[in-house]
Amino acid sequence: MSKSFIEACANGNRRIAEMLLEKDEEIEVNYTDEQGRTAMHFAAGRGYLDIIKNLINQGADKDYEDHKGVTPLYYAIEGRQKNVAQFLLEEGARADIKDKDENTLYHLVATSGQKELLQLLLDAGVDINIANSHSETPLILAIAKRKRDIVQSLLENGADLSITDEDGNSPLLVATSTLNKPIITLLLENGADLNETNDSGYTPLFWACLKHNNMLVKYYLEQGADPFIESNEGLSPVWLACSNNQKDLVKAFLDFGVDVNTTKNHHGSFVLESYLKWITDSFNGTSDDYNQMACDGESLLHVAAKKGHLSMVKLLTDAGAEIDIVDQAGNSPLHYAAAAGKKDIVKHLLSLDADYTLVNKAEQTAIDYSNIKGYNEITEMFLAKKIEG
Repeated sequence: MSKSFIEACANGNRRIAEMLLEKDEEIEVNYTDEQGRTAMHFAAGRGYLDIIKNLINQGADKDYEDHKGVTPLYYAIEGRQKNVAQFLLEEGARADIKDKDENTLYHLVATSGQKELLQLLLDAGVDINIANSHSETPLILAIAKRKRDIVQSLLENGADLSITDEDGNSPLLVATSTLNKPIITLLLENGADLNETNDSGYTPLFWACLKHNNMLVKYYLEQGADPFIESNEGLSPVWLACSNNQKDLVKAFLDFGVDVNTTKNHHGSFVLESYLKWITDSFNGTSDDYNQMACDGESLLHVAAKKGHLSMVKLLTDAGAEIDIVDQAGNSPLHYAAAAGKKDIVKHLLSLDADYTLVNKAEQTAIDYSNIKGYNEITEMFLAKKIEG
């Protein structure tokens, strides 16, 4: 009869379960199914408070763990059964339990958004900052699930904003990945660090650029985000936006006050000697990787030119970008456009009187590159410009 009783609880046959419990003295209240679950587990998840009380009176273990380490209280909270959860806590049920992934009851409440049950756990004195096996705190999970009320309650009760997940993502970075501005604002109001980075070196502003969210980019800039903090790959938010041809984002950076002629260094990863080797390879016809070639002193216009983003080039030149700015290797944007065969870029730069006679450190002009690579139409543009005078 113990099996019939547990099946009645599991299947939601409340009346049958009550009848069996009242009339059959041979029922083993701690009898388990193949997954280690007792009738208490199922009754708790279903919200059968009267059966729960009867089972406890007959000696059922309120803290019995199934094969996943889960107790009836966990089932009650998972099933959103507030009355059962409250009763079990009042009866002294353990509130510090964890499942196989080390999720606590706080994690469960955080993901489901049960604010009233959260208060029960707070009253029980459970540690609010315990992380699960993925280093996620209840706060991080609540943010990921967009549960603003839970986030606010956790912050009001001491949730730690500095604890990160296994990838180094802080609560603010998690909120940025969900593009949830109300939660982002709440976190900043509670002292979140706007320029913190994860294990990849991504800041919240960098994440916003990855998400191509113009509104959030502007908001972070207004709040004081640094647009020049670089990721582990050496990309800052403004460089990322330019490289990806995100004109609205680049315009937001320029409107904010970023110098259109700002340049960057590459921390020694692209030194002049490596550039000269690339030149030799170009003569031999073995190098076409212009996008990856970069030298210290690279500007936004260099990036846009080598990527072939004509609309970005126009945006930058309209904003006052220096046409003939050169990097450490002496290359102007025109050098890179010619070397990469970007005819429309070359045409636009020449229309702005870009200096096609500039000689770089390898003693090459832009026309030398178009000749090397066989870009005859580009070469003809240079010759026409020379004749034009």
